Amino acid sequence: MPAPQTTARRARALAAALIYLTVTACGGDSETSTPALDLDPGNYPTTPRDIEVERTPATGSLQESVRMAEHVALMMDLDRRLVFSNGSTSTRHYSAQHPPVLGGVTTIDDFNAQVPGLVAGWRTGGSRRAHSALGLDATLHLLRFTTPQQADHAMNLLAEKSNQKYPPKQPLDLPGHPSNRTFLSAYDAVQSWTTHGEYLMWTYVSDSLATPPDHAPLLEFTRTILDDQVRRLGSYQATPADRLAEVPADIDGLLGRTLPYPDPESYDNPTAVYPAQVFLHLDSRPDLTARAFEEAGVDLVARGDSLVYRTADADAAERLLGALVDQHTDMFPTDTPAGAPPGTSCVQESAGTPNSPRLIRTTQCYLTYDRYVGVVAATQPQDLTQRIAAQYLLLTHE
Repeated sequence: MPAPQTTARRARALAAALIYLTVTACGGDSETSTPALDLDPGNYPTTPRDIEVERTPATGSLQESVRMAEHVALMMDLDRRLVFSNGSTSTRHYSAQHPPVLGGVTTIDDFNAQVPGLVAGWRTGGSRRAHSALGLDATLHLLRFTTPQQADHAMNLLAEKSNQKYPPKQPLDLPGHPSNRTFLSAYDAVQSWTTHGEYLMWTYVSDSLATPPDHAPLLEFTRTILDDQVRRLGSYQATPADRLAEVPADIDGLLGRTLPYPDPESYDNPTAVYPAQVFLHLDSRPDLTARAFEEAGVDLVARGDSLVYRTADADAAERLLGALVDQHTDMFPTDTPAGAPPGTSCVQESAGTPNSPRLIRTTQCYLTYDRYVGVVAATQPQDLTQRIAAQYLLLTHE
């Protein structure tokens, strides 16, 4: 990771950021040159990073998880009603260094001791409504182990630990999947641990609004998820576990143009480059974003402490920016910081209510350069201004 800007480098960045745009005066043909940008990136880097140099032991397996996710269906592809994504976006992919917390295993530090052999993993989910408890909701964790025996061990151990913590009502039969541990949970959900070779598929399907509770359709949808996943794994060309260090950490330098996390090795801060279809698993409304991606020709998205979308061309980038801003129903338009690049749009969390004010509010800003859309967020005005400046300079760096 680059060191903080030296005084000389910052001065050069500021000088380079003083950009003059030629604008046509309203109502006339005369042209005038007006200073447009005077950006201060603070201590944020303005030179793209070499992500290969920054590799950690988790880099290969995290990016391999993304490769595996290219063979995982969105829940809305299996049931058109499940258009809301559920859960945190920060824990979608797994590695031995970033193991899952599931099935009653609540201590991350001892996951590898109890469940050895984890190579890569991915989580996806979908629900019928924004609040996952209000209707059909489904989650799939796909974990790849080194051997089938390790996957079987993980299935049995995780099922037992979960059942000890949350005793199920009864076991269930899951036709077509001979290696499984499937149960009706205490809350009338269907929970299953199912193996296929070296893969473990953990599913949780519920419908809290079903009256009276009926596990039959939940079990059938569980089988639909598993059948589809087994079929898709047939086209996944897995990187051998001893060659994960060869999996590229970046694609076309896109991740290097995002802002770095203060703590890049944190469990909550995985960085990766995603094909557009895979990134939809991270999006709160994949149905809306899928249409925006298709219309703008998005092929890749990089995620660090900022986001960078790559579209078909500059016009497509402008259209994508508008679509992403318009999707925010939980945030409201707000003023763009002074000196931000032309066309930058910002939204901010609501102020809350008089009885429950939101003391810290996040502002999220979208900017474009050429075929790229950058997204930054902050809670402090000065930090936001510096992040916008740094992200713009990263995108415009030659």
